[in-house]
Amino acid sequence: MFGPDPIDLFDPSPYGPLAYYGHLVIGLVALTAALLAFLARKGGKVHRLSGYIYVTAVGVVCLTSISMLRNVFIPPLFMAVFTAAYCVGGAWLALRRRSSAVVAAEVGLTLFEIAGLIIFLQIALRAAAEGVIPAFAPFVIAAIPVILLAGDVNWFLRQKERARLRISRHFSRMIWGYVVVLRAPLVELAAAGLPVPPPIIIIGPIVLALAMIWYFRRKLARGLPRSVSASEPATAA
Repeated sequence: MFGPDPIDLFDPSPYGPLAYYGHLVIGLVALTAALLAFLARKGGKVHRLSGYIYVTAVGVVCLTSISMLRNVFIPPLFMAVFTAAYCVGGAWLALRRRSSAVVAAEVGLTLFEIAGLIIFLQIALRAAAEGVIPAFAPFVIAAIPVILLAGDVNWFLRQKERARLRISRHFSRMIWGYVVVLRAPLVELAAAGLPVPPPIIIIGPIVLALAMIWYFRRKLARGLPRSVSASEPATAA
């Protein structure tokens, strides 16, 4: 679907063994820690520790991905690196008090994601025009970044409501980062020839993110710290 990139767990070449196997292991750690953070009592020790582990693990996954991209450039992986870093960075910044430095960092993250999206689309659209990949493939990968960037517009326009919306933004960014990390192996497994249904790759991560956000809004708002309004909407800001 997105071009040949065969996976052989017993032969990591052309990637370095440490980068390849480390990438897989730390990726599993990130996904597990994210689920623990999502299910744990909000603001509690387990939630905070799992969140720190998740953010750190995503950082390591991005670094190992960069190492892998130097050997074989895979546009979906490239976009996933940008978006995962952008999501966890935005989730962390959302909890910070508003200041000129914090807002500047958030603007910088937005520009960072826009730059990554432009680079990705230039490469992917060219490949689609040449018939290397299906015409819809670039838009499948670009859908989540576009949703997130639209959320940034909402966030910046509603800065006066930052204190009320910050928890919503934190959770939505963590959730979108989770599904981006989860989508990467789905794309790779499909490229390797495993029978992963295309709809799961195309809309599965988006549906999962929206479902998780809905679940947080409806079921977990009661578990938020008292300082946070239980009626605060879990928007995708």
